Amino acid sequence: MQRRVRDPDGLTEKLLDAAAEVFVEQGYDKGVVSDIARRAGATTGAIYARWPDKNEMMVAALDHLLEQITPEQRMKDLGVSGMSGTDILMAWGANVLESDETQDVLVQVFGSARNNAAVQQRLQVFLNDQADQLSDLVERAKDEGLCDKEMSTPAVVLLIQAAGTGTHLLRSAGRADRHMPTVEEWVQLIAQLLSAASPNDST
Repeated sequence: MQRRVRDPDGLTEKLLDAAAEVFVEQGYDKGVVSDIARRAGATTGAIYARWPDKNEMMVAALDHLLEQITPEQRMKDLGVSGMSGTDILMAWGANVLESDETQDVLVQVFGSARNNAAVQQRLQVFLNDQADQLSDLVERAKDEGLCDKEMSTPAVVLLIQAAGTGTHLLRSAGRADRHMPTVEEWVQLIAQLLSAASPNDST
C-alpha cells in the first residue's frame, strides 16, 4: 500500500517513472532502490516514506506502467478515442507494428510473471481489464455495423489481444525485418478481415 505523503513537487510520479524504467531494463527482482532514487533525483528515504519496501514500490511502478497501455489510454494517446470503430481498429493495427517503449513493458511483464506471483497477479488484472475495454470497443463496432452482431465478442477480443501481444513479443525476440509486413500490408489485411466480418447487406 502506498503511504500518503505530501507531494507538492510531483516526486511520487518521478519515483514511479524511475522505478518503471528500472523494471523495463532490469526486471522486477533486480531493481535497486538506490538506483531508482538517483534516477528520480531523490533519496531512498523518499521511497520508503511512500512504500514500506522495494516490492511494494515495484508493484506500484508496474501498475503505473500498465495503466499507460490500457486500450482506453492508448486510444487517447493516438488521438482516436472519438473516431468510429473502424478508424480505431485501423489505427490500432498500424500502431501494433511501431516500436514503442511503453508497449515493450509487456515483454518484461510476461517474463517476470513466470517467477513472481505479484507480477503474475498484476498481469492477470491488466489482461482482464484490457479484455473488458476491448469488449466495449467490439460491441461499439457491432452497433456501427462494422462486424456481424452474431460474432462472438470474446473470440474477437482474443484475436485482437493475441495479435497485439504476439506481434510485440515476436518483434522483441528479434524477428527479421524480411518476415515483417509493412504497415500498409498489415493495415490492408486488417481491412480485409473487417470486411469479411461485416454483415452481408443482402440478407
